[in-house]
Amino acid sequence: MELEKLKFYRIDINYIKYLYQFDKKVQYNKNREDKYTERRVYLGIVLQVNDINYFVPLEHPRPEHQKIKNNVFIFKIHKGRYGMLGLNNMIPVRESELIKFDINNENQKYKQILISQYHFCNKHIKEIKNKAFETYNKSLNNKFFKKVCCNFKLLEEKMKEYE
Repeated sequence: MELEKLKFYRIDINYIKYLYQFDKKVQYNKNREDKYTERRVYLGIVLQVNDINYFVPLEHPRPEHQKIKNNVFIFKIHKGRYGMLGLNNMIPVRESELIKFDINNENQKYKQILISQYHFCNKHIKEIKNKAFETYNKSLNNKFFKKVCCNFKLLEEKMKEYE
């Protein structure tokens, strides 16, 4: 059986701001205006963890990504040269807060990076899903993981309350 292909999504900025007020590990830069945040797309993939959709943020490549060690909650793309997925910063999300993302609408330089990220993520979909599940489970009981991960259980409750 072939695994379903991952897709890239944006996420509604108001939903991010809502979750951020309950957990500061949710990736949101409150010092930037929302127009900047909408322009610098909050982009990621969606996985199911315990029957809940989780949005996993995709981080744009930065030189320091190559120095970070691969671990359970960080999934480096091409050894960090093309960014990484922050599984520790994944957030529960309803489909209504997801915004379809079309790579073809991006400028050529960014588009090439996104295409590389897309193919890499789909090639490693099973490993990404396994790491997401492991990150989630470890965050429930492990002190270190609680410190570096979003509070997934709290955010699941807040997702249900969001209107």
